[in-house]
Amino acid sequence: MIGSVNFRSGYPTKLKGIGTRPIVFNGRLNVLYGPNGSGKTTILKTLAALSGCGDGGWCDGRELRTLSYEATVERDDHPVFYQDCYRDSEESFIGADYLESHAHLRSTGEKRIGLVNELVDHIESRFLTYKLRRDERPTLLLDEVDNHIGFAGQSILWGELFGRLCKKYQLIVSTHSIFPILLRRDSSLRRDNIIVLADRYAEICVAELGRAIAYYNKANGGDAG
Repeated sequence: MIGSVNFRSGYPTKLKGIGTRPIVFNGRLNVLYGPNGSGKTTILKTLAALSGCGDGGWCDGRELRTLSYEATVERDDHPVFYQDCYRDSEESFIGADYLESHAHLRSTGEKRIGLVNELVDHIESRFLTYKLRRDERPTLLLDEVDNHIGFAGQSILWGELFGRLCKKYQLIVSTHSIFPILLRRDSSLRRDNIIVLADRYAEICVAELGRAIAYYNKANGGDAG
């Protein structure tokens, strides 16, 4: 697992959301949240480079890439997987349009649980299989993980799938989605590590969502239930 990253010189230290403070990760779900240019991709590419993942895929013992700035990563020797889901959307984490083309995933009860399990299996089948000890937890670094997933699909992704995956993997993901913010506020049981890289960005996004809902209700002559 990856414990932290600390930028010590170069352009990342000039970004307000990064600076020279250590950025600490938990062992389950970590969300890098902020506008374009706030440093989300810089953090993930740094973690990938200093874990031996290169431009993508699993770390394979290759020589660590030399960076144009100084940064240190605290991590163990467990496998790390990196994917730029925005650049490689056709070969992305879930697969283009998977959730939107499987509307039955929005069913309820036991059937829904079975279908979510099926999708988790589909996701894991896209990863190279490692023979791991039971106490080993690989890390998944996923940049813009939901860029090709619609609003309904994002609800399933953040509400159910990541909760299942982080039982086995450490997840460090970047996103613009409002769902991790809403879910973290809605449940005191969630321990997601939301790393906001711009002042008040989460509050601004929630407020804008409220305005959008109010506009929708007004345009449709009713209130949200």
